[in-house]
Amino acid sequence: MTKRPVTMSDVARDLGLSRSAVSFAFNDENQVSAETRDRVRERAAELGYRPNAGARALAGQRTDLFGLVTDIVSTPFGGDLIAGAQDWFWRHGKSLIIAGAAHIERPDARSIEMMLEHRVGGIIVATTWNRPIDLPASLDGVPVVLVHCFDPLGRYSTVLPDEENGGYSATSMLLEARRRRVAFINLPSDLVAAEGREAGYRRAMADAGIPLDPTLMVRSGPEAEDGYRVAIELLRDGDVDGLFCANDRIAMGAYEAARELGLRIPEDISIVGFDNQEIIAGSLRPGLSSVALPFREMGERGAELLMNAADGEPPSHVSVACPPIARNSVSILT
Repeated sequence: MTKRPVTMSDVARDLGLSRSAVSFAFNDENQVSAETRDRVRERAAELGYRPNAGARALAGQRTDLFGLVTDIVSTPFGGDLIAGAQDWFWRHGKSLIIAGAAHIERPDARSIEMMLEHRVGGIIVATTWNRPIDLPASLDGVPVVLVHCFDPLGRYSTVLPDEENGGYSATSMLLEARRRRVAFINLPSDLVAAEGREAGYRRAMADAGIPLDPTLMVRSGPEAEDGYRVAIELLRDGDVDGLFCANDRIAMGAYEAARELGLRIPEDISIVGFDNQEIIAGSLRPGLSSVALPFREMGERGAELLMNAADGEPPSHVSVACPPIARNSVSILT
């Protein structure tokens, strides 16, 4: 009879520690002392446990089980991402297990170890917003795909939204409606999405032959109240006839500011958002035209790339189009 591999849970039981403490010890987390780390590693070696046993096991066997670690489960986009990945795996005779993570900047070691102990064939790591992330050492040698996030060193396959062309599409919706004084309320400069969406705005304005006016390019926090505070100042002089907001929550604040100033949407001021959060864009009156983050397609492409990675293919990087969604917040200027 084949002896069962020693797991992290076995090490924890033997030492009388929680599984989380053992996981922290192997991943050099500061939640445990150096003394505990040394004790855990010494006893694990005696028991025959190896932190990367899951990765080594994968090298010699095929599996129909894959994993998804994400902070997106409880967000408006979570259902689309999970459905996209899950449907792709089901169509190809595979199964998906999902673990939530509260702080995905450095994915929770417990979620990762749980996946490895289930001997998954690879792991998708997905985030709510586009950002760089730091993966734990326990994933060395494991097929990994990053969705809506990236490794600054480029070691893993990635699936990212095409932020720049999304910004271009949003701005073009306003320009095609004959709006010429098109302002842009961007996100904070430290966000990856802000850079791409601004590049799209700049390119659309240049293609339309409209010189950039720095007074029409401003930044805001990501929430509706931030958008309101910025928009009320931007729209006060009545010189703006089109407004591209870098997310739908900012646009919701801009709606409030426009109404407070007596501006009609879309006649006096046409507004376009980004993200296409249905609970916002579909509920505002008039409905907010927006640009969608394609989470379902990103989930599908992530699953496909993970299968490729499990087959030994080198990392690849996919950009997924962000489609414009027209509602009723834009009208042709007459």
